[in-house]
Amino acid sequence: MTSLREFFSRLSPGQKRGAVLLLLIASVLAVGFTGYKYSRSAGPPAPVSEKKKDLSLEPRLMEKSLFMESQKELRRQEAGLSELRREMEELKKQKREADTNGKEAAVGDQKERFPIPPPPPPGEFRIPPPPAPSPAARPPDPQREILGEIMVVSNPHARTAKANPEEEKKKEKRSVYLPPSFMEATLLTGLDAETVESARGNPEPVLLRIKDLAVLPNRIKANLKGCFVIAHGFGRLSKERVELRLVTLSCLAKDGQAVIDQALKGYIADEDGKNGLRGEVVSRMGSSVARAALAGFFGGAGDAFRAAANTTSVSPLGTTQTVQPGNIGIAAIGGGLSGGSDQLEKLYLDLARQATPIIEIGATKTVTLVVTEGIDLIIKDVCIGGQQCVR
Repeated sequence: MTSLREFFSRLSPGQKRGAVLLLLIASVLAVGFTGYKYSRSAGPPAPVSEKKKDLSLEPRLMEKSLFMESQKELRRQEAGLSELRREMEELKKQKREADTNGKEAAVGDQKERFPIPPPPPPGEFRIPPPPAPSPAARPPDPQREILGEIMVVSNPHARTAKANPEEEKKKEKRSVYLPPSFMEATLLTGLDAETVESARGNPEPVLLRIKDLAVLPNRIKANLKGCFVIAHGFGRLSKERVELRLVTLSCLAKDGQAVIDQALKGYIADEDGKNGLRGEVVSRMGSSVARAALAGFFGGAGDAFRAAANTTSVSPLGTTQTVQPGNIGIAAIGGGLSGGSDQLEKLYLDLARQATPIIEIGATKTVTLVVTEGIDLIIKDVCIGGQQCVR
């Protein structure tokens, strides 16, 4: 070690740098050779083989699970039904026991109230006691009859009561009271309502069908769906509306053995809530008026021809008109035109008076039917459609 130091110290600075460089190179080569040797001897690690596992679902697993769930649900429901049946059986059993105990208690009370008398001694006659009074019979409940969509309640005691035949007939009449109300209806037939004053004496009839429940006071509703209503209408040119007044109401039971056919008072309102139905005003008198004016023009021309053919002369005796022999044809033509035109003018004016304006209302229109006066709707027994009456 000392010799190496002495040797290194005797070297020049350039030699020292070269020696240090050689030493570094030699150490780098040694380290690289050692690493290479180690890596070649060790070798790459052998790959580890992993076994692949195949994952597969059992076929129809979902169906089986759903089936099992449904089976469990069915078993739970069956258990609940069996529990309900058992409870019902217990309730029935308790009810039977209660009825039996009640009957036995009633018999015991009756025996206590009316004890059996001791047998009479031999040779003595005794009057038997009166029979026990039977329990009061419960009056039968009022009978309910359904006629179509209308329910009628009748009391059987009223029929068995002894009364006058006329009063009994009055009591047997079945009726339903209809107070002032409103209901929705459909106009089945249209109409052309005249607007002249004389139309009020000869109104146009229309047919309506009730399509919804009748709204009564205090939010009560009555079922008159399907009933027919007859109304009469006339036009008002000032309002351009047709006013309709209710005439009759008719209803029929579903079995065809009861009917309501009675007068009714009220009016019909449009969709805007006003009295009367708004329609289209149609006037067909224009052509007749034009023809009457043309006839008047020809009448005036005839008068002019006749006046031109006449010669007017004034004398102390007065005014005279004479026709010259050459103007006889013109006078005849003027007189014919004047007379014929006057008759045509009268005819066309008469047609114009007849063709007064009308108000057209189409069918299938939805309206509101308003009853203004309450009425008792009497239900009559009838046989319709060849059916056998059972009432």
